[in-house]
Amino acid sequence: VKIIISSGINAEYGERTTENRLVLEGKSIPVKLGIIGVINRSQVKIEEGQPITQCLEEEELFFKSNYNYISGEMGTPYLTKRLCQILLEHVKECLPELIIRITEQKVIQQNILDSLGTKVDDPFEMLIQLLYKFCQIFDKNIDGKESIKLCNGKEISGGRHLFQQFENTIGSDLEHLVLPEDIEQQIEDEIMSSSGAKPALFTPNVTFENLASNQVKIYVQPVKKAIKKCCETITEITMVVSKNIFRRFPNLKREAHHICLSLIMSKTQAVEQFLDNYLKCEISYINTNHKLFTKDRKKIEEENLDEDSQNLPFEKKNVKRIRALLELYSDIIKNQLMDVVPKTVMSFMVYSFKEDLHKELIKRLADKQKIGDLMKEDVFIEEKREKATRMLEALEKADAV
Repeated sequence: VKIIISSGINAEYGERTTENRLVLEGKSIPVKLGIIGVINRSQVKIEEGQPITQCLEEEELFFKSNYNYISGEMGTPYLTKRLCQILLEHVKECLPELIIRITEQKVIQQNILDSLGTKVDDPFEMLIQLLYKFCQIFDKNIDGKESIKLCNGKEISGGRHLFQQFENTIGSDLEHLVLPEDIEQQIEDEIMSSSGAKPALFTPNVTFENLASNQVKIYVQPVKKAIKKCCETITEITMVVSKNIFRRFPNLKREAHHICLSLIMSKTQAVEQFLDNYLKCEISYINTNHKLFTKDRKKIEEENLDEDSQNLPFEKKNVKRIRALLELYSDIIKNQLMDVVPKTVMSFMVYSFKEDLHKELIKRLADKQKIGDLMKEDVFIEEKREKATRMLEALEKADAV
């Protein structure tokens, strides 16, 4: 307790007693800010209609008559003055902190308004601006000029993410694909099948071609996996960008997302068709005249004639030679795929998608009959903007005071 108001003094019957004096002087009940005595109007005087001014005069007369030495610090007028002083001191003490809090809240509310954007005056112009901004941010992300935050909170550059997908699928998966453990048995079986009833003095070309074709077929799945991963990456980037750009307009975000998905699938099919045809070419024609193959083939033939190989039967030497040639040819095809797949994906999917995205969005969304529905704001955003506006206005008034 800091201050006590003593109102139990009767102006009509009150007298200067030791008990009253000790209470008013603060000696009976010591408090930090002292005791202020006041005289309240009795119920009888209220019913008689006695004016407040007369009551205040009687109160002043009472304290001067009985407690003149402390009468200046007694009575209702002094109580009013003292309470105002205490309030003012408290305000002065808290004012710096209040100013800081008001300023901080103004910044917060202004940031909220900025994030929500202003009300749409020209829906068509706003739509064109949003579509252009969407395509611009997507392009910058793919080119590595700007990063975005994915759904898991991780910030990435689209171009860098695509490169990692190539490394983790085509690069890593193909590197780990080696000849099967039973390849030598497969070679022996293929030689016997191609020789017919008589043992062959020389290995027919068809033996190597069949084995090489079977090995190339194994590379189909890593290629498809790479295409799928890149498709997922582009889809995720468009989803994140559309969520940021079109967040105020749920209908526009939904329609733009559908258009992006449709365009991505179209570009993905073009990539799949090209690479499917490319792999068919590699499977159908085994190019044993490839420069790298003919160059290293001579080394393999020479190694096959070393002293250790001389002690092996002809059939075993032949199997080892064909195995070495298969490994050589497989490495050549893998290196070609590591080069062709990223180039094809970037050209037929990514860059083609970038080139067509803006005109496709404009073509399908810039329809004045759809504008009203597309540019309809989320109700929650409208309410949040109005609330932030009212709060900012209130803070501005408080700051002005």
